[in-house]
Amino acid sequence: EAGRPNAAVCLSQWRDSNSTGTAYDHLAGKIARLLHMDDLIPALGSEALEGVKTFVEVEKQVMRLLRDRLMETPETVKAADIRQIAQSRMNGHWASASLPDTHETPRTAFRAVYEALVAAAEFLELRRDYAQGFHQPSAADHWNAYQGGLYRFDQLYRQFCGHADVAESQTWSILKPLRDQIELHYGNGFLTNLALAWGECLEGGLLEHWKLPEVLNQQDFFAARVAPVLEEGPNRKVFVIISDAFRYEAARELLGELNGRYRTKATLETMLGVLPSYTALGMASLLPHETLSYKENGDVLADGKSTSGLAARNALLEGHEGIALQAEEVMAMKRDEARERIRGKRVIYLYHNVVDATGDSASTESGTFKAVREAIQELGQLTRQIIDKMNGSHVLITADHGFLYQDSNPSWPDKTPLPGKPDGTVISKKRYLLGHQLPPHPTVWHGETRTTAGATGEMQFWVPKGTTRFHFVGGARFVHGGAMLQEIMVPLITVNEIEGKSKQQTQTK
Repeated sequence: EAGRPNAAVCLSQWRDSNSTGTAYDHLAGKIARLLHMDDLIPALGSEALEGVKTFVEVEKQVMRLLRDRLMETPETVKAADIRQIAQSRMNGHWASASLPDTHETPRTAFRAVYEALVAAAEFLELRRDYAQGFHQPSAADHWNAYQGGLYRFDQLYRQFCGHADVAESQTWSILKPLRDQIELHYGNGFLTNLALAWGECLEGGLLEHWKLPEVLNQQDFFAARVAPVLEEGPNRKVFVIISDAFRYEAARELLGELNGRYRTKATLETMLGVLPSYTALGMASLLPHETLSYKENGDVLADGKSTSGLAARNALLEGHEGIALQAEEVMAMKRDEARERIRGKRVIYLYHNVVDATGDSASTESGTFKAVREAIQELGQLTRQIIDKMNGSHVLITADHGFLYQDSNPSWPDKTPLPGKPDGTVISKKRYLLGHQLPPHPTVWHGETRTTAGATGEMQFWVPKGTTRFHFVGGARFVHGGAMLQEIMVPLITVNEIEGKSKQQTQTK
């Protein structure tokens, strides 16, 4: 008994050692098997185990107990309590980021489980905050409510699924029952009810005028956010990063990272995206133009010129002392090469494609949330490279459209197969249909691109109501093209270099 404190200190120092920590894993495993710890630990509650870090079996039991607390008491669980316990365990031996994974101790999976548990707790707490539903008096109120907090449902769901994916990739499936519960809350509880509430706003007049107070329309981006900076002086440069399918909730996460970086100050606003919310129209709307229009085959033109592909976009930008480049090409350049590439250019458009490239294929769409995380990291790195290596002081980060994604496959209510394409159809996709003189249909929202994108001509569209899909060729979990807030709320981050005395103060300590 007298030697117990010394033994505890010895074991603690042994575990905390970078050089001997893995040896501890091996011996602790042997002793746990001799003592039959798997039979002893289930009888102990969370209070008894909270400070115990002797055996990996304790770590696994703590995770199970936290998971069960979330599932059994979702209406009363406090996210702050879950976060405190999870952080303490991640600072401990078995989930330490400074020790390697082993066969017996998949530390990366353990950390992912704790991160997922925190995200789930925050999701359930948010769900309680909106127990009265999502109805708002107007479309503008709905827009502001999503910016003000509703986006967190999408963000926390993504973070939970992303961390759960990491854990399951190491065959650690402890989260499976909780995952099923969160999936149900997100799909039936959040998406369905938000779609109904937002749908009332669309039918209440937004589709007919497609404007919101103090919100920039996407097709006015260049005239309102790029041209004024260029007019400040002949030496002013603007870098525009367009990340395909980078939606608002991910931009909020990126904003936090940018404002923690050295020498930058970032702000976030939103634009009302074009409808249908698909790449060709969204990309065209962000280019400099007087008018947008359609060719007979559905190609989008800016001032009568093609907007499809890098070469066409580069040709359009040349008239504004600009250039179009692939983001990955720029990220691979050294400083002198990058500076030479943009010499004499005042408008530099950088096209980034990670999220859409992953989500828009049936074989890879399950990696959508991992791709979002990669996109956030790459956009932060690219922004820093622009400022540090390319002398950029004004950077705009935006997207062509957002997306909808659920981890589970669409159920029957999400499927609205068209009985047949109407006469005049030009393009037909999962979440939109373009054509001429389209008839009304009870399952769709029907409008004109003249209104929703400022395009000349008579091109009309159908988009399915709510979260439903028209077609199921290829993947069906990742979609865009429709009018849900996650698809049409286009983020716009403005990043400026901080000069003078405040530069040092912005450096993350």
